[in-house]
Amino acid sequence: MPAKIYYDSDADPSALDGKTVAILGYGSQGHGQAQNLRDSGVKVLVGQRPGSKNYDLAVSHGFEPVSASDAAAQGDVVNILLPDEVQGDIYREHIRDPLEPGNVLMCSHGFNIHFEQVVPPAGVDALLVAPKGPGHLVRSEFEKGGGVPCLIALGDG
Repeated sequence: MPAKIYYDSDADPSALDGKTVAILGYGSQGHGQAQNLRDSGVKVLVGQRPGSKNYDLAVSHGFEPVSASDAAAQGDVVNILLPDEVQGDIYREHIRDPLEPGNVLMCSHGFNIHFEQVVPPAGVDALLVAPKGPGHLVRSEFEKGGGVPCLIALGDG
């Protein structure tokens, strides 16, 4: 089956009206995606460990970072943008339990879902939105009024 290509006109941004998107990790992808969502009118909450340079960066960009657990508990959409090697442990220790049916669990790299290090609980849909570029490019293209191609995959809980 050939790939289906979606464009901006295919999206319904109103689906995020009244929702909170929790961005867990403010590194390469996190900083670009969090700022782009916020600048698009979406309520964004950043989960980032205090004392890290990315925590300070998030603060300098106008966010008030919280713990991964708090972000997961407050987010309707929870986007895990942490390094692959730590996602499984942080998911099991801080993210899985606060998730509720109706939440959406996202990532930008499907490694940990594929290898079952991150398994969404029943009633929580999984979504992959993988920009084909690093976070600084995702951000700079957005600021120019454009974007980068993304791979998208859906799984229902």
